[in-house]
Amino acid sequence: MFPSSPKADDIVSVNVRQHLPSTSATIPSVTIAKEEVAAGKPTQLIMHAQTGTLVLREPQASRRLLVRIINAEKGPLPLMLAGLIFSFIMAAILNDVKPGVPFSPANTRRLYWLAALFIGCEVYQRAAFWWMQHYLHSVTPPGIAELTPNSEFSSSLVSNGLVAAMLVILAASYRRGVQLAEEAELTV
Repeated sequence: MFPSSPKADDIVSVNVRQHLPSTSATIPSVTIAKEEVAAGKPTQLIMHAQTGTLVLREPQASRRLLVRIINAEKGPLPLMLAGLIFSFIMAAILNDVKPGVPFSPANTRRLYWLAALFIGCEVYQRAAFWWMQHYLHSVTPPGIAELTPNSEFSSSLVSNGLVAAMLVILAASYRRGVQLAEEAELTV
C-alpha cells in the first residue's frame, strides 16, 4: 500500500481498466515503472489486456493518501473496516438471541445500525468511484484512451442499498415482535 523506497514517497499506482486498446508502450513491470517515474520520467501506464496499472508522481500528500486508501491492493480500507464492524454487530445479535425470546430491543437497534452501515458503504463506494474517475481524468497523459478505476466498486451482485432496505424492514418486524412480546407478558 505504501512505497518501499524513500525516494519514491510521492509515487502512486492506480489499478485501471481501459475499454479501448492503448497506444502507449508497455513497461515490463510496475517496479520498473515506479523507479522510472521516481527518476523523473512521465506517468507510466502498464496494461494487462483491458486492465492495467497507472504509475504516476502525485506531489500532493492528501491526494496520495486518498489514492492509496481507495485503491489498495487488498481492498479499500473503509470497506475492510465496515466488514469488521459488521462482524462485531452480527456476533452481538447472535449472542443476544435466547431460546423462547427471539426478539429484543437491543437487536432491533443493532439491525438499524447494520442498515446504516450498508448505506454508508453504498455512499462510500459511489463517492470513491466518482472521485477516482475525476482523478484519473485529470492525471491521464494525452494519447491514452479514457481510463476507469478497476476496483471493488459495485462488484457485488446485490446493492448495499437494497440490503439496507431489507434490514430496515427486518428491524421494523423485530420492533413489532418486541411490542407483541411485551403485550403478551402484560396479558398473562
